Amino acid sequence: MMKNSLILYSLLLCTLLGCLWGTAQGRKLHLGNCVVNIHTHELRHHFQHIRQGMIAGDNNKGIRLLGKEVMNSLQGTESCCFLRQLLHFYMDKVFINYTTSHSLHRRITSVLANSFLSITKDLRVCHANANCECSEGATQKLADIKTKYNKLDQTAGTVKAIGELDSLFEWLESFQHH
Repeated sequence: MMKNSLILYSLLLCTLLGCLWGTAQGRKLHLGNCVVNIHTHELRHHFQHIRQGMIAGDNNKGIRLLGKEVMNSLQGTESCCFLRQLLHFYMDKVFINYTTSHSLHRRITSVLANSFLSITKDLRVCHANANCECSEGATQKLADIKTKYNKLDQTAGTVKAIGELDSLFEWLESFQHH
């Protein structure tokens, strides 16, 4: 009886450690020919701390920057390039222009920006190895997002873009291969 309990305990411990290891390593996302590790669970966890504040601060609910139909219409081979350009847009335009008096929001957006920077480094390697195909369609979709963003004033556009990150995370999770 004691031996069976010890075996069961050991199996449970190994399972738990395996799950934690998988979370720590991130998920392999297959973006066309590019494979990157992205910690989508961790990104979502951080985002959840500011999500309600972003949604409450969004006064342009009729406008969508990151529409699911836009991202889902991308071909698998275009997804790497689109993501690379989209993350640069967030780092160069959105996070850098975000101002708030909420210290938690500043810290979370800083964590997200640093995570995006790390992901773009992996995507840059894919691009350099010609595994990241940039099509006119992917570039146009990003241009449309930027146009909608620029039609809003800076604060409104920034709040909207950050508030829609859950759509980006959902799209990224669609590339996970288990």
